[in-house]
Amino acid sequence: MNVPSFGRLHLAGIFGVALLIGLTLYGGLGAVAAGFASAGWGTAIIVFVRLVQVLISGVAWRCVLRARILWWVCPLLRWVREGINVLLPVAQVGGEIVGARLLTKFGVGGATATASVLADMLVQVTTQLLFCLLGLGLFFIKFGKSDLALWMSGCLLLFAVGVGGFFVVQRWGGVGWVEKRIVAIAIGKGWPVPEGVVGLADSLEAVYRDPSRLAQAGAIHMAIWIFGACEVWLALYWLGQPVDFGEALVIESLSHAARAAVFIVPGGVGIQEGAIVALGAVYGLSPQFALTAGLLKRVPDLILGAIGLLIWQVIELRGLRSRSKEAC
Repeated sequence: MNVPSFGRLHLAGIFGVALLIGLTLYGGLGAVAAGFASAGWGTAIIVFVRLVQVLISGVAWRCVLRARILWWVCPLLRWVREGINVLLPVAQVGGEIVGARLLTKFGVGGATATASVLADMLVQVTTQLLFCLLGLGLFFIKFGKSDLALWMSGCLLLFAVGVGGFFVVQRWGGVGWVEKRIVAIAIGKGWPVPEGVVGLADSLEAVYRDPSRLAQAGAIHMAIWIFGACEVWLALYWLGQPVDFGEALVIESLSHAARAAVFIVPGGVGIQEGAIVALGAVYGLSPQFALTAGLLKRVPDLILGAIGLLIWQVIELRGLRSRSKEAC
């Protein structure tokens, strides 16, 4: 049966939700709820940690943007990107499309905006891959070869293939080919050429001609990934199940590997939690505590994601009002 792409995305989402429900029942609904309640102010701290990650990610994006813009724009739009990716069924990439479009509302050319998002995405996923490899290395050092290590290695292999393909498309003419095809189709059909397409390949090439900016963005993203392990570390601390930071880093990084390998599941729902439960078991954590830690990591998704979507709508409404005034 040929299921449309949009339908596949929804099926993937249903699978993730079903997996999450199954994990919750396995861990014990009452025990998970009690653990959640016991976290107290730790939840607010985890939300703050995520907010820092999101805003600093905007600084990394600004590093590869070849345009003058107010310092707060990229962090704000990075917040919007995050909200869309974690709360809407867009396979974790829809936020980038919206982010590039919103950037043009602040005076950045379409091609320049799109090129900055593509470059930022490549730097982000490359450093994420390195972060996951660091976690896998630490896991192998402590536990050696195991079934879980092999499964996680398989996830990382799939992730690496995806990152490699993304690199090839950007650096070996794939973007230029797509640009020419879109322009040719639009002209042939008499359609307007989509904003941000013409000149995209040249704009992207200009970004890669400045490796110092890419290095700055890479260093920032890598620091963010490592700092993100604080979420697991803090969650387990507040649940009364402390682990050292190295163990938290392994759990955080390899849950990212699982989520990246099954990227089609919106927000990685169920996938991230399943990986944390499996990895937590290796470190002696019971399923209810590991699952609760995973669910605590979802709180920033909901709170910051909702605010990000609200910011998106405010920006859109301001744009509509500006166009209305110009029309008058």
